[in-house]
Formats: sequence, C-alpha cells, structure tokens
Amino acid sequence: MMDGVQLSWWFIGAYLALMLGVGVWFRRRVRSVEDMAVAGRNSGVWLIAFSVAATWINGTTLIGISALGADFGLDAYWSGGSFMLGTIWIAYFIIPRLWGTGVITIPELFGRYFGPRHRVVSLVLIIMRDMGVTAGTIGALTLVTTTVLGMSVGQSLLLWLGVTSVYVFLGGMWAVMATDAIQFFIILAGSIGVLVGGLAAAGGLGGLRADLDPALLDTFGRAGVTQVLAWIVIGLAITGAYQGLIQRGFAASSAAVARKGFLYGGVMASIWYMTPPLTGIIARTIYGPEMAAEDAFVTLAFGAAGDELASLVVVCVLAASMSTLSSTINTIASNFTLDLYVRFFAPAASAARQLWVYRINVLIVGALAAVLYLALPLLIELFWIGGRIMGASVAPSLVGLVLFRSVREAPRTVMAAMLIGSGVQAGWQTFGAIREVGAVVIIWELDPILVGLPLTILILWVGTRLETRAGGRRAAT
Repeated sequence: MMDGVQLSWWFIGAYLALMLGVGVWFRRRVRSVEDMAVAGRNSGVWLIAFSVAATWINGTTLIGISALGADFGLDAYWSGGSFMLGTIWIAYFIIPRLWGTGVITIPELFGRYFGPRHRVVSLVLIIMRDMGVTAGTIGALTLVTTTVLGMSVGQSLLLWLGVTSVYVFLGGMWAVMATDAIQFFIILAGSIGVLVGGLAAAGGLGGLRADLDPALLDTFGRAGVTQVLAWIVIGLAITGAYQGLIQRGFAASSAAVARKGFLYGGVMASIWYMTPPLTGIIARTIYGPEMAAEDAFVTLAFGAAGDELASLVVVCVLAASMSTLSSTINTIASNFTLDLYVRFFAPAASAARQLWVYRINVLIVGALAAVLYLALPLLIELFWIGGRIMGASVAPSLVGLVLFRSVREAPRTVMAAMLIGSGVQAGWQTFGAIREVGAVVIIWELDPILVGLPLTILILWVGTRLETRAGGRRAAT
C-alpha cells in the first residue's frame, strides 16, 4: 500500500502539472468575459461531447453511485442514468434554441423576457443547485485524499481548490473544456480498470454469481419503485436547467454543433453510467455488508488492483472530480459577474474590468463551496438538495419559456411557478417524512421532487392559460 501511495503522488504531480499547463496555454485566448464563460463560442462537436460527458462523469458519481450500488444494487443506475436521458432530450429540443438567443447565462434569458426580478429569482435558485454540486465534488476529492493519501481535510481543500481555481482563473471555459477532454479518457481508463480488476478478484462471472446477493440485481428493489421513479424525475428536472452543462452548448460554433455535441456526450455517458453501480455491487460481494458503502470504490480499487492500477484510479477520481469542479466554479463566477456585478452594480464597466471581476469571483466561489461542504458532507445529497429546488422551479419554467410562446407572455405565472415551486420543495425537504438515511443519500417516504415538480407544471399550465386569456381580453378592449 505504501508503494501505491508513493506512486499515486507521482501520478498526481504529473496530472496537476498538466492541468496547470493547460490553463497557462489557453490564457492567451482569454480576452473577454465571453471567452471566460463560453470559450468565445467557437468550440467543435467532439470537444463539446467529451466535455459534456466529463461533466456528468465526476468523482461524486464514481464514489457516490458506487456507494449506492453497494447499498441498493442496480437501482443506483437511475440516480445518474436519468440525467443522461435528460441530456439527450435537451440536445434536440432545448440547446439549439438556447444557442440561438445569444445569451451567456440562464438568468440572462429570464431577464430578457421578464425583467430584473425574474433574473434575480432564477439566479438565486440556479446558484443554490450549482453551489451544492461544487461542494459535493469537493467532498469527493477530499474523501480520496484523506482516505488514500493521508492528507487532512484542510490540506485537501487547499490543494484541489487551489489548482482548479488557478487554471480556471487563467483559461476560463477554454481551459475547462480542454481539461475535460483529457480527464474523460483518464476517467474511462481508471473506472473500467477497477471494474475489470474487481471482477477478476471475485473469481470472474461464475464466482461473482455464486456469492452475489440477488436483491442487488433487482432494478426496483430495496430503494423501492417510488424512490427510483423520483431519481429519474430528479435527473430529468435538474438537467433541464443545469447551467454548467448548458453553457457548453453556448460555447459551440453553431446550433448544429451544440446539438451533436450534447447528443454524443449524453450517449457516451449513459453507457458509462453502468460502471459505478456494478463497481459497488462487486465490492459488496467481495467484502461483505460490513464494508462501509461510501468506501466501495476506493476499497475495490486498492484491494483488487496492483499499485500501478490503484495509482491510476486515484488520478481517475481526481480527474473526474476536477472536471465538474472547474465547470461549476466557472459557471457560478459567470453568474456573479454578469447577473449581479455588470447588471446591477457596474453596467458601464470596461471589458478589462469585467474580466478581472470574473477572475476574482472564481476564487470567491471556490472558498464558499468549501465552507458548504464542511457544513454538510453528504456527497450525493449535496447534489440533490439545491438540485431538487432548482429542478422544481427554474427548470420547468425555462423549458416552458423555450418551447411555448404563451409562457413568454405570462410573467406573473412564471414568477409564481418559481417561487411556489421552490418554496414547496424546500418545505418538503425540511419537514417531509424520511424512511432511511443512507451512506450518501436520503431515502424518502415520498421524495420532495414528486410533490414540487408536478405542482410547478400545474401552475405554469393553468396560470399561463388564465394570464394570456386575460391579456387577450384587455388587448381586445
């Protein structure tokens, strides 16, 4: 194990040097906020595809969904695979239309149609989700470095936030997407290597089948049909307004490039998402139920692999986490800069000043996310707390805004949908009945998303009909 740790440090050092080098290289391309936020709108299909896939394939999914697989078996696929269904759907119906608007952030679109109040409300709800993702991703990095490398939590936070913030600070979205493409292949190699190594350690398919708990193969088993349905709905809802993902579409050179990039990235990631649940199932079969579920991925990696593979796996988890961490830090910094600073505080700020404010915001966002993780270290639930609130308020409102002209003519309905949907969602998450607190998630008697999202859709449907009808009557008179 000691040799593996030392080798891991060599791999990590080389990997971090590469990431910093990418940031320095792309610094020359960053001349404006648009370059920082959407890579100058000049990215190609495969750069977008690898970046989309790497965004969804992150350290939290590797560790968190492996833990879910150990706890709940194949049920765990839907906690991530549903996001891929959403990605493929928005590739056809949402991304090309959003690209055509020329906006950089989602709140900017709300502001364009309805004014500053809608922009601020959507901004708050989106940041709640993205800050949760950022904090959860920091948690995945911290878990690996504290467990495997013996670092303290503070040292881990300083190292990973420091490196990630620096290359985002320098290269913006250009650096984020380029490093995503590199990280995508590292993630594939490491995660599939663990899966194959674990299967060999279990004695192949025959040995695994002999010791496997059959309940782990029931797709709607221990978590229950209702909770699995909720995970699917969460994935579909959150994807509809995941700004860190959608901004990759804005970085495309055309609407057609954006659509193809999202489609290819979604398909690649949907296939990969079988890897973490299977990893968790294999680890549970080899090491038994006494193994802590959240340790499934790391335990299998170091228990079933040699030093070289185990060291690659460490870098794999770090790469997976940093791809998402860099994305969300960059996205939230764009919100702070464009939706707050430029819109409300300094509309006349020069391009150079906006760029420096953006870069300072990159550092601020990283620090805030670290504080949030220290306050609530539940990896997957950090993804979903703010995600449910955003998914039951901004996401259906955004989809309605993009697809239906009538929604664009109903500002009061959209505001009511966002406020009521988010309020009900937050209330249910606070006071709703909990069936079980798992290793990385909460299992609900009735998941809050199954209450909040249908209510928001109902408000949008009924309210839009009433508001546009009333507006038509006023116009006629």
